[in-house]
Order: sequence, then structure tokens, then C-alpha cells
Amino acid sequence: MYETKIIEAKTLGEAWEKACILMLKEGHNRYVQAPEYQIETKDLPLMIKVAEPFSEPRLSDKASTNKEQADDYAKKFIGGSGKEQENSFDYTYYSRLRCYPDCRVRAFLPSVTDSEEELRKHVKKISPEGKCVVERIDQVEKAIKILKRDPTRRTVVMHTWIPFRDLMKFGPKREDTSSPCVLLFYPQLVDGKLHMFVVMKTNDLYNAWPENAYAFTCLQKYMADELKVATGTYTHFSISMQIYKDMYEEAKKKFNLT
Repeated sequence: MYETKIIEAKTLGEAWEKACILMLKEGHNRYVQAPEYQIETKDLPLMIKVAEPFSEPRLSDKASTNKEQADDYAKKFIGGSGKEQENSFDYTYYSRLRCYPDCRVRAFLPSVTDSEEELRKHVKKISPEGKCVVERIDQVEKAIKILKRDPTRRTVVMHTWIPFRDLMKFGPKREDTSSPCVLLFYPQLVDGKLHMFVVMKTNDLYNAWPENAYAFTCLQKYMADELKVATGTYTHFSISMQIYKDMYEEAKKKFNLT
């Protein structure tokens, strides 16, 4: 049955182990036929709720990463690497989150739903040359400033998606590129604690989740420290959480499921 499942755990390490066992036992057999790879997966929409994300173990001893590697990943995720290209993709989470390229003209357009010609007229009212005015936005710092001014704010959402680019999978400009797997970071300040909610479109549970969750909770801690509050719970939802077929046997042995 392909339906949303929920994992609840005290720590990140415990959550990952529970999630892997659930996916291996109950994951939906789903074949992915993408241009860059074709493979079978165990796949489910999966929500992982962690009560104490900073209690140990933050990394399971069964994970294929260690604290040094996870710390390095988290450091680059929050602060960047100082290099234009940080990995094999043509984007980084740091660039999309902390250097997001938004358009000041688009931001103040009315809800135009008619013709392209009418849209152009509205654009020219804001920008006489009819061009987009691009500005890089540090969404993390903006979020912190907003929550400092109004700790009750429920609408602080940080995202990575650029629709015009990321919805266009096929075409010469997207042949060798990817779109971000993480979509939203949604911090909520409640009862003096900063809780973090994360939404991902896809997530490699077995190989990537331990470092992802470790880094995303490091962002939670970074923001909480800036706000001078405690950290709260961590909730991670992937619409398509998966384990790839080439990892089935290794994962089953690791969790004594063979």
C-alpha cells in the first residue's frame, strides 16, 4: 500500500534506524526511469518526528558517515565552502537558501492572470525598462530578523525552489542539471523553543538522510542560538523517501533482516 507512514523517535540515530527497517519491510516497489538513472526503489511518503534531535546518538553507528564528515557537510550547508561550485550539481543548498536569486519586480506584481501583454504592462510600471531586477536574498538572516521582531510569527518559510527552472526537466539547459531535493524549511518558535519542519521532494534514506538531518538540525541550532532560545523538535517529511535497490542487501544485513 502506497501511503504516508510516520516514524517517531527520541534521537536522529534511532529515527534513521526505525525508518530504514520500515522502508525495507513496507516500502512500495517503485521503478524510477529518470534520464540519468533507471533503478527500482523501496519508496514511501515518510514523516520522521524526532523529539530530542540534539540528544545522542545524532548519528547511528550503522550509518555510512561519521561525525567529522557530518560536521563538514553541515558547515558547508550553513556557511558555504567559499567556492562557486561545491559539488557535482549546478546548485548548492547554501546558494539556494542563503543567496537566493529573487526578482524585486516580480515580488510586487499584482495577481495577473490574463495575457502576456497585460503582464508586460504591469512589469513596466514597476521597472520602466521592463526587466527583472535580481537581488540575492539570505533567507536565514531574514527569518531570524523577523522572529526577533515577532516571535509569534507563523509564516516564516525558507525555500529553495525556482519554478521556471526547476519544473523544466527536459531541454538543453537541463540535460546535465538537477533540482534541489529539499524544498522548504519552516521554523516555528513556540513556548520558547525553536522547532524545525523540513519538506523534501525526494530523499535517499539509506545513504543521505543521516547527513541531511544532521545538517538541517545544525541550522535549527544556529537559528535558535541567534534568537537566544532553546531547540525543540525536528520533523522531516519526504514525499518520496526511498532506498535504492543496489543497497537492499547491504541494508538488510545491517539491520538483521536477511
